[in-house]
Amino acid sequence: MPRLAEQRHPGARVPDPGDRGRLLRVRADRRMSAEETTEDFDLVVIGGGPAGLTAARDVAAAGGRVMVVDENHAMGGKLRGQLHEDPADSSWWKGWELAEQAEKDAVDAGAQMMTDVVAWGLEPGWTVRLTYPAGRTGGPSQLTSRAVLVATGAVERPMPVAGWTLPGAMTIGAAQVLTNIHRVKPGHRVLVVGMDVLSLTIARAMQLAGVDVVGIVLPPTTVEGSSPRATLSRLAPMAKLAPARYMRLGGHFLGWPWVQALASRLVPRTLRMWGMPLQLRTSLVVIQGTDQVTGAALVNVTADGTPIPGSEREVAVDAVCLANGLIPLNELLATLDCSFLRSPDLGGTVPVHSDTLRTQLDGMYVAGNTIGIESAKIAEKQGALVALSIIDDLGLSSRRGGDAAGAALDLVGARRTMEFQFDANVQRGHDDVQRAWEKSGGRA
Repeated sequence: MPRLAEQRHPGARVPDPGDRGRLLRVRADRRMSAEETTEDFDLVVIGGGPAGLTAARDVAAAGGRVMVVDENHAMGGKLRGQLHEDPADSSWWKGWELAEQAEKDAVDAGAQMMTDVVAWGLEPGWTVRLTYPAGRTGGPSQLTSRAVLVATGAVERPMPVAGWTLPGAMTIGAAQVLTNIHRVKPGHRVLVVGMDVLSLTIARAMQLAGVDVVGIVLPPTTVEGSSPRATLSRLAPMAKLAPARYMRLGGHFLGWPWVQALASRLVPRTLRMWGMPLQLRTSLVVIQGTDQVTGAALVNVTADGTPIPGSEREVAVDAVCLANGLIPLNELLATLDCSFLRSPDLGGTVPVHSDTLRTQLDGMYVAGNTIGIESAKIAEKQGALVALSIIDDLGLSSRRGGDAAGAALDLVGARRTMEFQFDANVQRGHDDVQRAWEKSGGRA
């Protein structure tokens, strides 16, 4: 893959080696070494994304002994790969800088960190079972704790299409990691398949890195929710981020079903977003190539997603990025005796929990994309909220003040004013979870 000669994102800076060195020294002072034996903690956080790091910071600041474990080589989760421009003031959201600051704040508060370690098991009590990459020895095989916060985030929903196993075909998240973290172009000419918040913002990041994004098209008609009408419904929540005023205005009305139906019939086959072709009535048929991606076959579709005979065509590309949304990652919780609720509004199956992010199991808490697909800003607020619950339950004293019930109400208000949501009905999904919690009486 072609490597970027330098960082090309507007407003980005080359990290100061001195800054990185200072951060590493801070980590070294507080990080558990591989030779230490198992220790007991007040809180073990599984997942070092914005929710987990925020909670770790606040509980550690309240005097709790906190350990954060993450399977990646650095903390921050998906936040590390995020880059987008705020059309209101042209400022840039640079996730990698925010992730480093969040980790530093947690470490400064007293939290310890372990990276490149997988939490593979949970046992009430609480015991967290760990495993390490091949060749790494000497680390603890388990951690014990009074409380556990599961903030494992989300994974991408696969899009199995013809040709998806060819080299050069990848998920949109893989393209994000290559472009924004490793500074590597996914390809020279790239086709993006799928239209949602992630695919559009990552396509923009690739464009800024010098990639020729030849088009953003719909998934094959065999993929659920791939019709133009369903796509317009998904795009409505991110209208505030659109670069053109007419798109922001039009997106405001797309929340109405009758407008979606009308727009899916009248919208031009191709719109331009940051100069990239947004092809709202064109679907992928197959990814082409023998040893690697060399092209893609496309077809025009009607408003309901029916292919139009005779409209087939081919486009030459060397990479195809597949975007089919995110799914809450809940495998660890699924091994425990707690209830789950299937909620399309939240992206999939989520654990039943209270509005203060307590689960049906004493000492077990949840936050972040584990309980529904939302933005990093919402995840941070959830981290602060769940920290208040944990601090109260452990008998600690918060230095930031406030209470969990009040923070829960603030979280609902924040969702209403958020720049965008992955799903327009995300609050409805959380309301459904609360009804399930109340019906269960807080017990599985």
